Formats: sequence, C-alpha cells, structure tokens
Amino acid sequence: MFCKTGCKDMNSMIRKKILAGISILASFPLFAADYVPLVSNQQAEKEIKAFAQDMAKKHQFDQKQIFEKLSSMQPRQDIIERISKPAESMPWHRYRKIWMKDKRINDGVAFWQQHAETLAKAEAVYGVEQSIIVGIIGVETFYGRIQGTFPVIEALHTLGFYYPKRSKFFRSELEQYYLLANEQKWELDEINGSYAGAMGMGQFISSSYRHYGVDFNQDGKINLFSDPVDMIGSVANYFSRHKWRKGGFVVQPVVLQDNQKSLVQSQLALSHSLNKFESAGINLDQVKGKSDKVGIFPFELTDGSNEHWLAGDNFYVITRYNRSSMYALAVFQLSQAISEKKNALQKSEAQLLSE
Repeated sequence: MFCKTGCKDMNSMIRKKILAGISILASFPLFAADYVPLVSNQQAEKEIKAFAQDMAKKHQFDQKQIFEKLSSMQPRQDIIERISKPAESMPWHRYRKIWMKDKRINDGVAFWQQHAETLAKAEAVYGVEQSIIVGIIGVETFYGRIQGTFPVIEALHTLGFYYPKRSKFFRSELEQYYLLANEQKWELDEINGSYAGAMGMGQFISSSYRHYGVDFNQDGKINLFSDPVDMIGSVANYFSRHKWRKGGFVVQPVVLQDNQKSLVQSQLALSHSLNKFESAGINLDQVKGKSDKVGIFPFELTDGSNEHWLAGDNFYVITRYNRSSMYALAVFQLSQAISEKKNALQKSEAQLLSE
C-alpha cells in the first residue's frame, strides 16, 4: 500500500496515540509482569548492601558474594500477590472446607498408623498429643506431599527487600536461611518451600528449623523434608518449647448471651482470667485446672453471623505456629476428626476379630 497525501500527519498522530497508550499502561502495575510495588530497585540495592555488610560483620560471611547474589536476583510479583491474599483472609466457613475433607482425614489416619511408634515416642518425650502433631502436618503439607515450589532464597529476597510491611521479619529469616544453609551444607538455590519461605513437611521457617528442628532418629542430620521421624519430633519439640500442656484445654464451642459478647476478642493473646469469665456466667467446667487464661474468638458462618469458641492456653500455642485463630481451630478440628476416625476403625476391627 502506497502512502498518499496526509499520510505523514496520520502516521504522526498514530505514533502519538500509541505512545500515549503505552504511557497509560505503564502507570498501572497490573500490566507489568515483572513489576513489584512499593520499593524501588535502588532502595532495595541499598538495603541489600547493608544486609551483606551485616552478614560479614556478624557471621564472617563473604560480603561481596552475598551482595552479588542478592542484587542479581529479580523480585517476584507472584510472591507479593500470594502473601497479600493468604488463605486466612477468607471467612471461616470457606477456610474450614479446605482442611476438613474426607481425603485429608483418611490420609491422616493412614499417616498416624504408618508412624504410630514415632508419634507415641514424640508424645512420651515432649508431652504433645499425637493427634495434634498429625493435624499440624496434615494442614501444613497434606502429610508431606505439598511442600511448596518456590525457591526459598527467592521468597526471602522478595519479601525481605520488596515487601516493606514485613521486610524486617523476612530479612531476619533470610539471615537465618544463610546460616541454616551453611550448617546443613545446602546450596542456596536448591531448597524449595512456600511463598513465605517455609520448608519441609511441617513448613518450618528458617529460624524454626534451626531452633526447633531435632534429629529424632539420631542419624546425624536434621531432615525435615523427607524424614517423617525428624519432622514428627520437631513439631512436638516446637509445641513443647512453646509451653504446650499435655491434657490441657484447647478449645470448645460456646453460645453467648448478649451481655457476654463484649468478651469476644480479636487479638490472639489470651488476657482474661478464669474468674472474669465465670463472673460473666461462662461455664468453665472443662477448663479448670487445664488452662490459666481463656479467650473467646468469633468465626464467620455462611449467613454472615458468627459462631464463638472458648479458647485456652493450648489454643494460643497452636497460634504460635501460624498467627491465626482460624488456623488453630482448623488444626484442632482436623486432629479431632482424624482421632475419631482412627478410633472408629480400631473399634470396628476389634469387633471383627471377636466374632
């Protein structure tokens, strides 16, 4: 096609419209695949430099090597998006359905049966009920099957330098990951985990791996990725170190009168004494002697109303694993469902043998 009179002006106009369109698109992060909001590359590089200096000063790591490694990496938008919309942001009635499926319950029974000896040993050593250990591993990774596909170094780099809301925490975890990788003789790039950098069958973050991971089978290494013995012992150790009380009160549903609804709380720490709740008319028969403090948490139902659960010290311990009341209740309910199913199967088998 040959250009006729006015084509030059038309081409100029088209170019201007295209450039204007590009300018508009560039102003919206949604259209930039590699765009990560909130922090410029220049600011991130400055903080990476400070991190590398700190690692060299505190731990005698190679400053240049750390800087070159981290400054060459690109932040991942998918990680920012995932952490901005965690499962715990959905209402309870939807969140609960994720975990309380027949397959997860049945597989929990199978996991318990397969590792019965190790679970019994962990309960004896650490004083943590077997059902809770199984429930944690069931919620975290479906008994080790879903451990995450994000390179841990990439997750911690992105969140440590490009996610200001929690950058201090994730930068600390990046420090712990360097130390952990050095201790375990890992290559930094070889370990995968969750979008938040949690690892293994129990999804331990780096600091937890270092501080609570145990060599429960005494083979000379702590393997929380493919060794269920070490993982079971490590989960039990974590709970024990966070003051889990064997046989202690965890949580139970409670129906509140209008004058009792002021006791409902949103913060996770339990600050109410048993006396205060008894004075308000809350029945604590199942709690006395099994918890020092209590709290009441709301959980949203399908119709928008809330059901309420009375929680004790052990419930709070579960929230130390994941800072969410919904997570803690999901772990508890899954552990109960698995335990009930296991007991029912044992009873049925015993009846068959007796016939």
